[in-house]
Amino acid sequence: MKNNFSIAIITKITALACLVSMLLSYKLWLGDRMFPLIPIFDFLPDFHHPIDIILFVLTALFLLFIIILKNTQKFIIAFLISAIILSILDLNRWQPWFYQYLLMFFIISFYDINKNDNKHSEAIITLFKLMIGAIYFWSGLQKLNPHFITDTYPWLMEPITNHMTENGIRNIDWLGKAFPIIEISTGIALFFSRTKKFAVTLLFLMHLFILFVLGPFGHNYNPVVWPWNIAMMLFAYILFIKNDSFKISQIKNMFTFHSIKIVTILFILFPLFNFLNSWDSYLSHNLYSGNTSNGVIYISDSVESKLPPEIKQYSKGEMNLNQITIKYWCMMELGVPAYPEKRNFMAVTKTFYKYATDSAEIYFMFTPKLKLSELSQGFTRDAEEVSP
Repeated sequence: MKNNFSIAIITKITALACLVSMLLSYKLWLGDRMFPLIPIFDFLPDFHHPIDIILFVLTALFLLFIIILKNTQKFIIAFLISAIILSILDLNRWQPWFYQYLLMFFIISFYDINKNDNKHSEAIITLFKLMIGAIYFWSGLQKLNPHFITDTYPWLMEPITNHMTENGIRNIDWLGKAFPIIEISTGIALFFSRTKKFAVTLLFLMHLFILFVLGPFGHNYNPVVWPWNIAMMLFAYILFIKNDSFKISQIKNMFTFHSIKIVTILFILFPLFNFLNSWDSYLSHNLYSGNTSNGVIYISDSVESKLPPEIKQYSKGEMNLNQITIKYWCMMELGVPAYPEKRNFMAVTKTFYKYATDSAEIYFMFTPKLKLSELSQGFTRDAEEVSP
């Protein structure tokens, strides 16, 4: 019964965190916007008013019912259907937090919480533990790159270092190098009974730090991840403190369920291939690492003059060369960073050709994510011009 209670609480937390994040980024889930919808498949049509609103409202209602009702399985299935439709219609909706919640609900949808099935409930709890540990392990490993130390970490620390002396800043430079190691070690320490309490304490401190530097008193940036950070703290406490210690033998039981095998492969094993650039960064817990792809659209003055004001405000430049940074535009309009993959950036660039009389008026510069072999050799990222 302890597992049943934990699954029920985790279900409510997941639904609440997902609902809040979706409301904070509501434009992302609608079709009436200037940042283009990028369907997973080119043949899919755009869904605009009122279908987009109906689908978004239904998805939000399903989450609300999961939060407030006791018997939630049919609403979890309904949410999965609507959420998958939303995800197929726009690649930029594949945010790390949404991907995690989607897979957690997928696992729970196969479980009847009203039945006392100890084998199945233990398998779900074991998988959730592995999922949480995998997030910290892979996320920390992704940060073992020079871009995190020289770019991302100093930026994250600005709300603190802006109030420090230069000598004080130098005294904490070591933290940038230690941060990835701490995150990796903590993700592993969760699974040992002697160290799990200390690990959870460290994770709480880490998430409080993230909430401070990204929150209203810091950068006030990417608010959709604020509920995610709170949810992760609660997941860690429920799974590793309030539940029994992890045992290797539990993994064998876990693999008797096909749904759990699928999630294990996608969420825990496939992130390895991101280091070879063979699996997407946002599906590999690669966030705030300083090593994801980027894309910039360059347009002529003639093209810029034809842009709607809602897009033109994101164009910066001079001398007949104006640039639009796709990630920045997406963040400012939709409240989330653009999905950091080449195919997404190229699809966004293609939508600008309707404003041009000559294809030479538009070109796309792509900065790729470095592979593990390139990072180990100290390479830096160079932008390359790409024809969409």
